[in-house]
Amino acid sequence: MLAIEKKFSVEEILSEDANRWDLRIAADLAADIESHLSEKTTTLPEVRRLLAVKGYRELRARLELEVGNTTGNDAIRAMALAMRAFAHDRPGLSAATFRTSMTDSPEWRREGQLLGAAALKVFDSAGLRGEPAIEALRMLRALVRGFVLHEMSGSFLEEVDYDRSYGLAVGVFVRGLDALRSAASPA
Repeated sequence: MLAIEKKFSVEEILSEDANRWDLRIAADLAADIESHLSEKTTTLPEVRRLLAVKGYRELRARLELEVGNTTGNDAIRAMALAMRAFAHDRPGLSAATFRTSMTDSPEWRREGQLLGAAALKVFDSAGLRGEPAIEALRMLRALVRGFVLHEMSGSFLEEVDYDRSYGLAVGVFVRGLDALRSAASPA
């Protein structure tokens, strides 16, 4: 049996159910490409790099706004909530942000470093520095991305209050950071 592929136009794809995540991602990316990037790029890797740079900047601004002057575990909670909110509000840009760029550039590296520094500053305010803070950031990124991907794909088997469930996951993550603090403390 032959598989027949049907090609869809952008309008057909975007006209379907607006709550579908794949459509929200496509719409978010299309809006950014049309309004900001179309004149500056000639290749797909370049588009990805520019979207990642834009995502780094927007996520860093969001983290700084949401965390504000908060410190310690409250700042980590605020950062975790801001990261998930960013993924909800800007799903396409979020996907581009958490992906390794296929085209390296000084701007991409600089913006990635600035975002990382902003996140590490939050962990520093909670007593995590150096390698333990870097590990904590890796774990948080995995938690956020994994949770959002499950949320997007509807892969939880039962009805779930995503906000409540994510809040519990962040609480467990924050309490678990004591294990990193203990491992970093001299015996």
